Amino acid sequence: MALLKTNDLGIAFGELKAVDGVNIEINDGELIGLIGPNGAGKTTLFNLLTGVYKATSGNIEIVGIDINKKSTPEIVGLGLARTFQNIRLFKELSVIDNVLIAMTGKQPVGVLSSIFRLPNFYKAEKNMLKQAEE
Repeated sequence: MALLKTNDLGIAFGELKAVDGVNIEINDGELIGLIGPNGAGKTTLFNLLTGVYKATSGNIEIVGIDINKKSTPEIVGLGLARTFQNIRLFKELSVIDNVLIAMTGKQPVGVLSSIFRLPNFYKAEKNMLKQAEE
């Protein structure tokens, strides 16, 4: 089963077809690149895959689950998220610290545990650090 699959995926903004007829299948263990000139639709495709934009044609599946009607947080919950090209956000932090910040939404502790640094906060942080290093 494909980790990510699109079938005839497309989006139009009025009369302009920004992405049209994209078919992708990415399987476990594959490393895929997407290249093309400015204006080719690369960012628009990523916005479709991550739920920022909703497709006007075709469909997207993550591990066999149709995500066309799912919200961005639901898509992230399935393991697909995007980042933005801004290397200056946390330049004073290490790579691991930046990864930990990105994983904060998955931390299974509440606000009070985080504010008061209760023991379960440190346990969750240690587990996230282990995941980030893998």
